[in-house]
Amino acid sequence: MSEQWNTITSDNWTFCQYKSLKLKAFISLGGTPDNGIVYYVTCTDLEDKKEFFQTDYQSIEKALTDINHRYGHWPLADLRATDDEGGCGSCSAH
Repeated sequence: MSEQWNTITSDNWTFCQYKSLKLKAFISLGGTPDNGIVYYVTCTDLEDKKEFFQTDYQSIEKALTDINHRYGHWPLADLRATDDEGGCGSCSAH
């Protein structure tokens, strides 16, 4: 892959996440009853079985600032990568 990032950005937030040995942190998109868009910064275990932290923001910029501040010291994983590159591109869901 030609792109190289060291933080989550407005260009890669949909397919990159921070990963530690036992946890991962990512941004996801949600909605509100009044049709508003919400960006969630979430930290879970690697299997998504337990959520440890979640907060929401009205703008992607604020979500990016938060996730990079909280988890930017963890390695960044590109989920488009093949298994050899540390991603999930070869899993059966794709």
